[in-house]
Amino acid sequence: MKAIIAVNNLGFIGKGNSLLWKNKKDLQHFKELTLDQVLLVGYNTNSELPPLPNRTVMLDEKNNINLTPHWCIGGKKTYEKYAPYFTELHISHIDDNQIGDVVFPDLSNLNPDCKIFNYYF
Repeated sequence: MKAIIAVNNLGFIGKGNSLLWKNKKDLQHFKELTLDQVLLVGYNTNSELPPLPNRTVMLDEKNNINLTPHWCIGGKKTYEKYAPYFTELHISHIDDNQIGDVVFPDLSNLNPDCKIFNYYF
């Protein structure tokens, strides 16, 4: 499974279950990578997730065994839970200094063979 996450200059990834910023280039990047894919999302993040056309959103639940996710898209607890299974981690670094209420996840259990890709917007 791949993962995609955006983080700002201060290490925040969100506020109120949403992104802190609106960055057109990052949103386009997210769309290009995840189009026609199955996306795994946690309960809290899903509550504020806008519609994602041409993607299947799979809520992280114990009973959800019929779909295999291609991408983990958050939130923090979901990233931490599935980090051992990531084969790729795509990190968007957003030039933004807003204060959020969710910081970058602890990925100390990240799959050691995971490839990390950094993007700067």
